[in-house]
Amino acid sequence: MKREPGKKYYVEPVEIEIYLKKAGKVRTIIKDLFIELIDVEPINQKSAEIFEFFSSRSEPIDLMEVQNQFPETIKIIYDSYYQNMDLFEKLSMHFKSGLTGSTVSWRQALYFTELLIKYEPTLASTQAIGDFQTYNLNYLIKKLNEIGEEYLLEDSIVKYLIKRRNYAYEGKPRDKEFDKLVELWEYNINEK
Repeated sequence: MKREPGKKYYVEPVEIEIYLKKAGKVRTIIKDLFIELIDVEPINQKSAEIFEFFSSRSEPIDLMEVQNQFPETIKIIYDSYYQNMDLFEKLSMHFKSGLTGSTVSWRQALYFTELLIKYEPTLASTQAIGDFQTYNLNYLIKKLNEIGEEYLLEDSIVKYLIKRRNYAYEGKPRDKEFDKLVELWEYNINEK
């Protein structure tokens, strides 16, 4: 599978067992499954303002900073995230540390985002902010790719990215190689 220039991807390694008839052996090879990252669209005017604020600064959407810059969102954010606010504060610290050059912080931010995305959707994300968690997931994958940092995502997050990619490509010609690698990847995780 080839990467198309200009597109951003998450690359998931897929184990493939092949039988070498002449040698009478089974070998395992690894093929890369390139999952295109689909951009997140704002849901309304306020969401568009928030997305624009952070994207213009080339930053992830920091929930703590959203409340500072857009105080009208404080109540809905608190109502939606009060149980996990300590995690969002730690995530904010990793964002700030990453923006000052810490590569380890970007990886930590990714792991926090993987955890927090599981609590979505909330009122804040569906009515005010938009899907900032997926925005951040895409941002962090691109950032880690850019700095050459090694990482792997949880299977549930890989499945989510595949679902978003397939939804974006609905009605377009199928990519048979992509579909086959997804099928093999799903088989492998079901066998674990």
